[in-house]
Amino acid sequence: MKKIAAVLITIVSLFITYMARAESTTLATQTASDIGLSLSSYQYREPGVMSSTGAKLGLDLRTTKVLQHRLFIRGDLRYAFGSVDYNGSGSASGHQDWYIEARGLVGKDWTIRDAVFSPYIGLGYRYLYNDARGITSTGYWGYRRESNYLYLPIGVTHRITLNDRARLVTELEYDHLMSGRQVSRLSDGGTGYSDVTNNQSSGYGLKLSVMYEKNNWAAGPYLHHWNIGQSDTALLYQNGIPIGIGWEPKNDTIEFGVKTRQQF
Repeated sequence: MKKIAAVLITIVSLFITYMARAESTTLATQTASDIGLSLSSYQYREPGVMSSTGAKLGLDLRTTKVLQHRLFIRGDLRYAFGSVDYNGSGSASGHQDWYIEARGLVGKDWTIRDAVFSPYIGLGYRYLYNDARGITSTGYWGYRRESNYLYLPIGVTHRITLNDRARLVTELEYDHLMSGRQVSRLSDGGTGYSDVTNNQSSGYGLKLSVMYEKNNWAAGPYLHHWNIGQSDTALLYQNGIPIGIGWEPKNDTIEFGVKTRQQF
């Protein structure tokens, strides 16, 4: 965590330095690419069952292309990683946990009074890997989990001018889960269980960010939230013999942090 804090302090210092060289700003979507870093608090929870909490360091890449008639297309790529502590059937710490998210979006700028609204829609994919192998404090075996979400992002970006060189950019997004797939590597436990795959069909996500932008730099807080319903059921096998059914419980994820980015 000390190393992460040092990185963020350096980024903020550079941001303040560049603010002094700011040029006149515009509210319209621009053709450009961005690279950003984030630091966040992360929690995955299955109510009444278990939770995983920890910190995540993220890397964001974005490229935007403005078309005719104020239309634009945008591609986003995010990678976030860290370690989490498990609490449920006992406790354990230091589990590797990371995800990657890719999206393609299309939108259009609309000027309303002194602000620009940029609604957009697209397609997104999120893959999460959690490695909980090992034994908890109460003797339970952990295993690897893989989550796959295909979703429909629908959002709007709102931009207002703060002065002739800075603007405030707020982005609000709803993510509709189109399909989900949860892979549980139960064979990691060494108890004869086979891996199981469950499909998820109900759920949604929310994203909110508020960024202060000046020159080619921006910084601000963000919130990501997922709420996923209970999955379908699948047969459980032990030593090749069906012993019952299993499902993925209803779960939610909350990630809250700060991020900074530079446009180039």
